[in-house]
Amino acid sequence: MKKFSVILFSLLLTLNIYGAGAGKLLDLLLNESGLVELLTKNGIEGAAAVQVRTYVKNSILSLSVGSEMPTGDALLNIIKGLENTTADRRVKASLLKVLNKNSDELKKSDIVEAVNNLIFLANRHGVRGSLVLACSECVNNALFSHGFRFTLEEVTQSSVRQLLESNVIPREPRALSQFLSNKMNRLGFGSFNRASADLVAPEEEKALAIFLALADKGSPATTAQRDFINSVISMSTNPSGEVKLLDPENPHKFWKLFDDSENTDNVLAGYATILKETAEEAKTKVNKKEAFYDVLQRNAGDSPEATERVNSIRIKNCFFGR
Repeated sequence: MKKFSVILFSLLLTLNIYGAGAGKLLDLLLNESGLVELLTKNGIEGAAAVQVRTYVKNSILSLSVGSEMPTGDALLNIIKGLENTTADRRVKASLLKVLNKNSDELKKSDIVEAVNNLIFLANRHGVRGSLVLACSECVNNALFSHGFRFTLEEVTQSSVRQLLESNVIPREPRALSQFLSNKMNRLGFGSFNRASADLVAPEEEKALAIFLALADKGSPATTAQRDFINSVISMSTNPSGEVKLLDPENPHKFWKLFDDSENTDNVLAGYATILKETAEEAKTKVNKKEAFYDVLQRNAGDSPEATERVNSIRIKNCFFGR
């Protein structure tokens, strides 16, 4: 009996030390229950923890080859081998710095930043084209409140999936940058090369590529998507009739709306109506930001709920600036 007690005590001690939520961050990212336990211990609970777990899994599978989760060593080598572009170098170094740290050495901010960096790199270098990054502030308040900047989810719109999965949109960062430059020029939307990171951040380049690919005449865009694209073009037309999709004097980001699967054809039709109305109201102005909010407020009428929604959109600044 005494021997059994010693064995049981040793087993319990082992489970306490090496149970879920303990160990290197690298290993916990690959262990779904361990990751949720780690997140919960750091105040990220319930649905938020489950969503983060899903984004982490999507990111790792997108960076690796095949449908199985890689080993820790394999994932480490994959990250080390990613292309060192200017935009990715710092993010990659920051992630590698914490992956081999034990969970008890990490603060909540370290864990959140590691997840942000993993999603960022998966969006830039991942091989699963149907995954698209979105800004958490505008699509998930709960995650944003914890410091998570991005989400990474499967695209559901069939036209967008078709473009991504057929490799119309390049997956390598440098090739994607060249694609954006060529498309902007060919479509007559202005210059991509002169756009600052405030107008298009590196993590937003895929969303811009989706918009430009759908804008092509031969694209699989639906009627509602094409009507929305035309409304964005109207918003991007200056008083002289020149289209500048990326304009520091009119820094909107409506081209990003295809990165959210909840923006169905019905939703896009609503946006198109608002943008056309905005463009008409502000046709003599370059910057159409205030006109957009004026149109939203007018459409909200006396509804407290609609007015609250307009105020939320204004505060989050999802459509203007970074």
